This record gives sequence, structure tokens and C-alpha cells, in this order.
Amino acid sequence: MSEKRDPSVYFAFTHKIFSIEGAYFKLTHDTREPCYYVNLGEMKGAIPTKSICMEFGIEEDSSDARLLGTIGRALKYVREIRPNDSIPRELLDGSASWSIEDRHREVAQGRITIQVISWLKGNEEILLNFSELETIANDPQTKEKVQEAFRGIAKSLGIRREDVVSKIDEIVRELAYIEALREYNAKIKKISTNLQRLANIYRRDRSTSEDISRMQVLIEPVLREYDMTFIDIDAQTCEVMIMLRNFQPTIETIRRKRDELHQRFMVWHDIEKKWEKLIIEEGQTTERLLKETYQFLARNFMQSQNWRLGGV
Repeated sequence: MSEKRDPSVYFAFTHKIFSIEGAYFKLTHDTREPCYYVNLGEMKGAIPTKSICMEFGIEEDSSDARLLGTIGRALKYVREIRPNDSIPRELLDGSASWSIEDRHREVAQGRITIQVISWLKGNEEILLNFSELETIANDPQTKEKVQEAFRGIAKSLGIRREDVVSKIDEIVRELAYIEALREYNAKIKKISTNLQRLANIYRRDRSTSEDISRMQVLIEPVLREYDMTFIDIDAQTCEVMIMLRNFQPTIETIRRKRDELHQRFMVWHDIEKKWEKLIIEEGQTTERLLKETYQFLARNFMQSQNWRLGGV
């Protein structure tokens, strides 16, 4: 018999409807409504979570009802939830429930290192180029300068050097997720670049060429919006002293922006993977993906761009 899980940490449902093999919660493609998907032979049935209590006689003040009320918020952070999955950490303590790579931490560490050192010179700066960050991080003088800066910052703030180090480490941990998202943003941008390449390849195919033009109209403002979000984050995290003086608000701001971007990027997951594998050339595989991409962009971004499409 499996161990009973804590419903304050896990989606530990008790009603038998949640014990159906292979069942899961996910947002619908069209309305983005949270639903409970169950296998019905060769088909899948989707039950809106808001209807489950009434349909299956679940008491409104029960643990299952409270967990169902959490599903919609939880699906902002994960693409799919199965009964007994852990509740996303964003809802528990504000930390991220998704993983990042060491390189993202290294970039964030390098960025903050540059800011700390440049504080000594009275002119803080931001470097986003990884090779530049790596060069500076490997400079033997960097460690000595960082320690000197830590002492100076601690004195300026009237706190212990150890507290400065601890707070900067936490800021680095949070900014590492922003760097992971920045990297993913570059992958989404590559789709736009590849659309331009395909526009040249298909320039004599009127129908495909027009579809690509419409896709470009849809994707370009989305990419600009993403870029503006990163510019905003960089502007709010460009001065180490301000971040340390307003430490908790800074952490909250980074996490809020992290969650906003992650939620926006989740919708790209499947289509981005397909573009990553695509060989950019004329052919049926490319044309199928172009059609799928047009449907994806229209489904997710058409509403705000209808006025522009009329002029294409």
C-alpha cells in the first residue's frame, strides 16, 4: 500500500475518480481552461475542474475540493499535473519548480560579479556576453577585487560581510532562472529567423509566401514584448547596492518576472522542439511545420494582432 501524501504539499486526492490510470490535468488548447483528462478507450474525455465536485459528489469543504481549486493556478507553472504530483513550489514558497543548468548560474554569477567589481569604480555595468563574463571570471585579480568590494559594500550598508555574500548568492540563484529564460527566448527568436530564411526559399510559392508573411506579422510583436520584459528586468537589477538595500522587494520582483516569462514560454514548448529539429529546406516536412506554426500563432496570438493582419 502506497504511503499517504500530505495534501498541503501534494495533489493527494482521495476520491476514486482521481485513481483512474493515466488521468491528468491540463489546460485546453483553445480556452486554456483547466480540465481533467481521462482515457475513454481510444479517445480522451475532458472534464472541466470546476464541474468535478458537482458531477462526482465531492464536498465543497473537502481536501479534494481545495486541491481542485489549486489546479488552475498550478497549471500556470507546469504543463500537466497527475494525481499525487507535488504542488508547484511557486505556490508553496515562491521558488521555481523547474530546473536550470550550471551555465545559467555561471552567467548570473558573472553578471553580478561585474556589477560588484564595477561598484568599486563607481560605475556599475551589465555584461550579457557569456565569453566576456567567462574571461573576467577567470581573471586571477577578479576574486581579490570581489572580496574588496564585499568589504566596501558591507561597510556602506552597515552590515556584516557575510550577510552581503549571503544576499548576493540568493540574488544570483534567482537571476540564474532569468538567464535560463533568456536562453529560451533566443530559441524562440530563432523560429523568426528561420521564417525569414524560408520566406526567401518559398518566395516563388505565392500561397506559402503569404502564409509566412502572416506568421511574421504575428510573431514579431510577441518577440518585441519578450525583449522589453528582459530589458525591464535588467534595468531593475543593474545596481547591486539598490538590490541589496531593497533585498526582499528585489527577490519578489525577479520571481514575479520569472513566473510571467515562464508562463508565456510554456506555450511554445512543443512547437519550438519541432523547429529545433527542422532542416531549413523546401519540402513536405517544412511545409507541414509551417502550417502547424501558423495555427499555433493564430491560436495563441491572433487576437491582439487582428488589426495588423488586415493590412497584410
